[in-house]
Amino acid sequence: MVGAMHSIPAEKLDALCRRRCAFALYCLPGAQKPVFCMAEDGRTEDDPIFKNGFLFATFEGNSLFIPDELSEVPEAERWEELELIPQEAPTPRGKYAALFEHYTGLIKSGQLRKIVLARTADVPVEQTFSPARAFEAACRQNPAAFKALVHTPQYGTWLFCTPEQLVTGSGDRWHTMALAGTRIPNLLPWDAKNRREQALVTDFIREILTPLADEILESPLENLRAGRIEHLCTRFSFHMPPGRLLALLDQLHPTPAVCGSPVAEARQVLQQYPDVDRSCYAGYLGPWGHGSVQLYVSLRCMQIFNGFCRLYAGGGIMPDSVEEQEWQETVNKMACMQQAIEEAH
Repeated sequence: MVGAMHSIPAEKLDALCRRRCAFALYCLPGAQKPVFCMAEDGRTEDDPIFKNGFLFATFEGNSLFIPDELSEVPEAERWEELELIPQEAPTPRGKYAALFEHYTGLIKSGQLRKIVLARTADVPVEQTFSPARAFEAACRQNPAAFKALVHTPQYGTWLFCTPEQLVTGSGDRWHTMALAGTRIPNLLPWDAKNRREQALVTDFIREILTPLADEILESPLENLRAGRIEHLCTRFSFHMPPGRLLALLDQLHPTPAVCGSPVAEARQVLQQYPDVDRSCYAGYLGPWGHGSVQLYVSLRCMQIFNGFCRLYAGGGIMPDSVEEQEWQETVNKMACMQQAIEEAH
């Protein structure tokens, strides 16, 4: 991977990140070479049907499609300069604690079984900070994850390094996973809280797949390592006509892993009592076309601004969750992006 990264024109990519155009640079799990994707005129579209490119969706499901027309990085001067400013401050510790208490109350009253509480943190960077070098670092550190550097005029510049598969496959053969529960890797049995949390996601995915797919195979529960932490994972493989893919995406996103359970009630609570402007965090993204679809949940991510990076992380709140432990879980999840920042300077 290190050798392949030398071919990326970092200076050109960094310049594009400051312009009013859209592109995606991504590397699939296990791949040795990243792929650049951009329209000739730097545009985005709304509809990916019958096209090749890169699909990029927010937590709320608003999507953009970057057509796959250029494989080489163009000169940035073709487009106007772009500068985005965040609309809110990073999450104060007190706000996180207050939301944790409120969400926990809703769970204990029986209105919810789980809800995901997210937060943000800002990390100052020098003016010479390179988004392209941060992408390179993420690729070196996390070969088994899906890595992507995505820039659009609407949402700015984001870096992702996610372990969670949403939907991948081609033809009538497809895959997804239930990923939940988080801890520092160790050999001890998982606690009941994390097992229940993972079971909620597994049950949800099974219920969604049953009317849409055939020959559904469910793997045994396994540990999935993601950088400095690990998760519980159940993998699903299934047969489904490709014409049902959009219906599956509509019902599958967001799963309880990034929203809560029941999903509709958790979404309503997050709209009424929001944690952060999630934007592209906990959405989904990935290449679409060329005979296959490879979509991943937008986790382990940060938005890159002039002079700082905004990191995003969340954790599932259950009846027996402890606020300090949940906060520390977000710290552990943010370590992936913090390491990429440190290695990009």
